[in-house]
Amino acid sequence: MQNLSKHKKRKLSVAIATPGWPLNHFQNGIVTYTHNLLLGLDEIAKPIVFAASLLGSEVKNRLIDLSRVKVDHATVKQLLDKVLFRINIKYIYKFQYQRNIERSANKILMAVKELTVTLDILEIEESFGTGNLVTKKTNVPVVTRLHGPWFLIGPILQAHNAWDFKLRVFNEGEAIRNSQGLTSPSLDVLNKVRQYYGLELSHAQVIPNPVPEVGYDMKWQYSISQKPFILFVGRFDSVKGGDLVLEAFRQIALQNSDLELLFVGPDRGLTIDGEDFKIDDYIERFILDADIKKRIRFLGHCDQESISEQRKKALITVVCSRYENFPLSLLESLAAGCPTVATAVGGVKEIVIDDYNGVLAESESPESIAEKVLVLINDVEKMQRLSKNAIEDCKKRFSPEVVAAQTLDYYQSVLDRVALTSK
Repeated sequence: MQNLSKHKKRKLSVAIATPGWPLNHFQNGIVTYTHNLLLGLDEIAKPIVFAASLLGSEVKNRLIDLSRVKVDHATVKQLLDKVLFRINIKYIYKFQYQRNIERSANKILMAVKELTVTLDILEIEESFGTGNLVTKKTNVPVVTRLHGPWFLIGPILQAHNAWDFKLRVFNEGEAIRNSQGLTSPSLDVLNKVRQYYGLELSHAQVIPNPVPEVGYDMKWQYSISQKPFILFVGRFDSVKGGDLVLEAFRQIALQNSDLELLFVGPDRGLTIDGEDFKIDDYIERFILDADIKKRIRFLGHCDQESISEQRKKALITVVCSRYENFPLSLLESLAAGCPTVATAVGGVKEIVIDDYNGVLAESESPESIAEKVLVLINDVEKMQRLSKNAIEDCKKRFSPEVVAAQTLDYYQSVLDRVALTSK
């Protein structure tokens, strides 16, 4: 608690831009991150939420609805639209893309001007490079938060051939390059950004995503009285490895006739060898055993309360992602003490200490995932040990109070550096 006293004298006013608010209406990683961070920041700073969409009432200098912020569009731009359209349809697509980014940036800038308090720091995700325009047009220091750079995620989603892929990647690079501060949940993502863009980023800092402590009545408990099931929380897409978990379960189910798979998350679909699959299509094509099919339950999107209830009851949780920055679904599983098997990718390796607070499986390997699950479910003592360690480790490294203190210390270092360079 030593960091708390450091910030008691002067509370910084910080704004965090987020896709939506509140959390119970927007099940989104960035919204969850913001929600969890505020649990710690509220005690030591004056946080403000800039929500692209706000369900509920605005609160002055606290909750700002960017969707109602009006921005003007010059007539010359409208005329330019028509001229570009006549020249080449590709130009209008590119121009409209840039216009959308500019519109988002201007909404944030207008919201800053509407505040009746002096804003010290503005944190914006790297997505689409919106922060680059904000940085150029405000004196408020901008901190870019690396949630999922497109040069990493786009290829996994097979979007690297899309017309706007290079444009988005370039814009995100400019936002990263020009912002006064940069934080990343994982060292893996930060190093990949450094390498891809050829930037030193000596001022950047790794600050993990926070996860709140789970109440005793919602913690995982081993039970032999209920039907055993494996829990997967994530989208059915390539990034989250929706196909990998289904294939891993097929292999597990061949050796264990009691287990079921509970798949929780939206069905975004994925592409295999040029063919698009929704989850039902995938199961029909690749899970041929009728008995195994019956043991797969797809619930689709569920609210956080329902997911928490399932984590408490699950035998284990699996995370099968092809890449992850610092997944909150994994943190939430560990905080609840649910024994977890996760693929050793990206920031997952910075969260899971193999055989201490969870189990790591080889990336993109259903065989490795299945093997690790089968070993773990036959070792109740190990599951209980992993559960205890995971709960303690989350409190120590990832609690909102710990992460908020790190974040505020970094914000102050940005302000100090900006003040020094402006002299």
